[in-house]
Amino acid sequence: MSSEKTEEIVTPTSRATGANSLVPVPKSPQEKASRKARHWGALGAVLAGVLLVFAWGALNGTGRAPQVAVTYIVAGPVERVLAVRGRTAADIQSDIRSSVSARVNAVEVNEGDDVISGDKLVLLDASQQNSRTRQAMAALDAALLRQQRAQTDLDRLISLGGTVSAVAVANAQSDLALAAATVIQMQAALEQVQLSLPDYSITSPITGVVLNRSVEVGDLVNPSDILMHVADTRDLHVEVQIDELYAARVRAGQRVWLQLTGRTEVEPGVVSFVAAEVDALTGSLRVKLAFDETPQAQIGLNTVANILIDSVDRAVTVPRRAFVATKTGTAVFVLRDGHAVLTPITFVNWPSREVAVISGLADGDIVVLAPDGVEDGQALAVLNDAETGD
Repeated sequence: MSSEKTEEIVTPTSRATGANSLVPVPKSPQEKASRKARHWGALGAVLAGVLLVFAWGALNGTGRAPQVAVTYIVAGPVERVLAVRGRTAADIQSDIRSSVSARVNAVEVNEGDDVISGDKLVLLDASQQNSRTRQAMAALDAALLRQQRAQTDLDRLISLGGTVSAVAVANAQSDLALAAATVIQMQAALEQVQLSLPDYSITSPITGVVLNRSVEVGDLVNPSDILMHVADTRDLHVEVQIDELYAARVRAGQRVWLQLTGRTEVEPGVVSFVAAEVDALTGSLRVKLAFDETPQAQIGLNTVANILIDSVDRAVTVPRRAFVATKTGTAVFVLRDGHAVLTPITFVNWPSREVAVISGLADGDIVVLAPDGVEDGQALAVLNDAETGD
């Protein structure tokens, strides 16, 4: 309010006693006291009003409309992006174990070493197994000698012709068959021992890198022990968990931008896999993100991923902090002809500071960014450009 209006509020009390042409009517002492009290009460109210007007003027540019920060709505390309966190992983991984119980003679690799499928990783003490092999070979040799002797005996009896009874020939044939069976048995025992010999030289089943190693020379290892972990980092990707609220929006083939922890560069990629089932315990959907060009990075590295859900060539957006909750939905205050107009809007609900507006706003609208305390139809002024917008 202006200073001229302030004076108009004050002056009527000074004009009340002399300007009125009516003759005052005498009053009783009680009426005079009551009239005096009302007079001072009215004077106090007027003074309070004067102070309020001066305070309002001081806060709002000497009586001008309150200034508010606004944002100018400009239509343009809009991308809807889902930001999530995940970790680098590899599909092809292997826990290296021993299939036998033995003591470690040598460890051929360290953590971080690159290995090729078939490379030796751990050598175990095979002295006992070598001894079993020699024993099996000796038993096979003895069985072969018995078979040869039984064959010689049978041949001799057959050469004697009718001088040898049929029973003797039959017994010789039985001895030969038994010796032959023993040879087969000893051959199988030797093969079994020999098949176990490679277990004492543990090799890599895949091509990759040694992620960790928990075995040292002299250790006594068992089949339950994990000696080291090898992974194929050529298949490096990022695994993320998507909240089920947005599960239907994520599809294979969508573009994605990935930033590994500790790096400034952003790696482009694509959604390569979307699980067909939401985890019932966590309410999340497992998604794999593949790099366009696989970087050199560790497995398990924390990664920020921005998944491009969709994009439009022309749309308008508005910051969430401009929202006003109404009984019928969401609205914003649009500044028209210097007055705030409460305008209902519909928008695409998305976890971001700004949302795409479907209806209610148009290119060129001016939206109030701080709606608290603003009333529909209130006169407002725009802050200067340095204080306007986000």
